[in-house]
Amino acid sequence: MALYDNKHWLLSHIRDSFISTDDTSICELVMVREDIPKHLRLSGAKCYPGIDDDSDEDSQSYDIQMDRDFGHRHRSNTAQRLEKMDQARKKFQKVNHIKLDGIPVAISDKDISELFEKKDLKKNHKPIIRQSLLSEQLEKSPQLPKNPFKEYAKFNGQEQYDEPVRKYRIFMCMLNEKERSYPRQMTVISSATVKEFIGLICYKYASENPTHNLSEDIVKYGLFITEDDDGEVDMDFPCLDPTEPISKFDFSSLCLVELRPCDLVRHEPVSKLIVSSAEEIIEVNKVEQQRIAEDLARMKGHTTAMEAPLYQLYRVYIVNRVTANTEIHLGISGDKIEIDPVLPSKGASRLLNRQRAESHPMDNIATCDINDHKGNKTTFTLIYSSNSSFSDSSNVTFKKHEFEAETTVADNIVKKINHILELRTSNARKEYLAYRERKSMRKKKTT
Repeated sequence: MALYDNKHWLLSHIRDSFISTDDTSICELVMVREDIPKHLRLSGAKCYPGIDDDSDEDSQSYDIQMDRDFGHRHRSNTAQRLEKMDQARKKFQKVNHIKLDGIPVAISDKDISELFEKKDLKKNHKPIIRQSLLSEQLEKSPQLPKNPFKEYAKFNGQEQYDEPVRKYRIFMCMLNEKERSYPRQMTVISSATVKEFIGLICYKYASENPTHNLSEDIVKYGLFITEDDDGEVDMDFPCLDPTEPISKFDFSSLCLVELRPCDLVRHEPVSKLIVSSAEEIIEVNKVEQQRIAEDLARMKGHTTAMEAPLYQLYRVYIVNRVTANTEIHLGISGDKIEIDPVLPSKGASRLLNRQRAESHPMDNIATCDINDHKGNKTTFTLIYSSNSSFSDSSNVTFKKHEFEAETTVADNIVKKINHILELRTSNARKEYLAYRERKSMRKKKTT
């Protein structure tokens, strides 16, 4: 074990420290050949155990291990940077800066004219007319008529690669029998409206047939649902709404038809017609206007009657004689009428609400009539039969419910229920009408 009082260890440590930290390697040349154990033995000092007298190897410290790069140490970044700055300073000293002062020189007008001589550009100058091959072909081609529907060409789906498109088979019923017998394949972008799609159809047909007889006003045309095979128009359904997007309709085949006056009124007001050629507004004659109004009213009533069996939910109040009116949901469909109370979230009104949910088949409904108007509120009565069979007319009893709602809502409910009752011939309605007739006959006899 080597301690700090061991002279051999101290001398070896000091010698190796000098050698390892000396960049000049002078200490190594001076001290590496000294035989420290030999001098210590001569002086009578102790050495490390196991070192023989005949050993030729250099004694080294057991604590300091020399690496392979003995005598060399890498330079620091600061030294490298200082060296680069010194080299740059030496290069800069070799550069000479010379200041050039401008010396004004007097130049006469004659010299200026010789240096900058004027040239006549108009002399011997012939204009060069350049024309492309496309311009030459357009000049040689005959004058083609302009396409009045070119503003709708941007909705062509065949020229769009980034937008979703829809494909349809279009029959054109306004053409002759030979041309309308086969459909035309049309591709339109999904964001286009029905009106814009009609303009695209007219644009493509006008491009293929320059001598077409289509009207420039696309409002006169409409798209109808048609059969896939023969293109026969289904006139039971109205034409597609021009303001709706074409992607809303998933039909594979459609038919372009020239609209009648009654069809035009469905999407435009009746009071005005604009004549583009004369650029002035004219009124429709009284006979035509009356006929259009009758067709419109008939169509509106027909549409309302068709939509009557569809389920619809209304929020009204049921009139109670003892307690306050109760808010309910009144659901009406072609099969039944449902009454569901709207329960309040909390409070005493939830406890006082005794209205029960009811459901009455439409066969048991007798009639629905308006009773009274009070401001913007209207009350109406629903009369129904509680009997399940109507074999014995003397035992048939009728009950009623009174409701209160806004005037527009009440009118829609009464019209909807009466339309459904007109479409269905129920025994309850027959018995109620017979009961009212017997009652009116008794009143006449008493008077």
